[in-house]
Amino acid sequence: MSISANAKLVQSLIEHFKKNGLEVKFANLSGYQSPQVIKRHSPDVLARDDNEGLAYIGLAKSCDELEESLTIEQFEDFAKRLMKSGKSEKARVPFVIAVPSECKDKVKEVFEKHSLPWRDNISVIAV
Repeated sequence: MSISANAKLVQSLIEHFKKNGLEVKFANLSGYQSPQVIKRHSPDVLARDDNEGLAYIGLAKSCDELEESLTIEQFEDFAKRLMKSGKSEKARVPFVIAVPSECKDKVKEVFEKHSLPWRDNISVIAV
């Protein structure tokens, strides 16, 4: 994915989180600190709802990247993440995946193809 295409997806995640009243803590975009590694990989955006004590994970992917082994590992790691402490301890961390609109429906297919459970904490935004 080109840098500008990725930046557009990351920016859309940031806007999505901010629109929903979240504070964006880290992002793979100029002006932000890079997100830390969660399990095996780093997401593209980390946001937080301080009222609920709940973290949010954002991942930007091009259509071509959806079938890559790295993406499958990220889906597996981020989709099952639970809060470890605070008000929302043991709650599933909301996981938002930003993709180009032409492959929005493919995300769920990739989860199914790789036997990854689709949980209610996962959402997809089309850009």
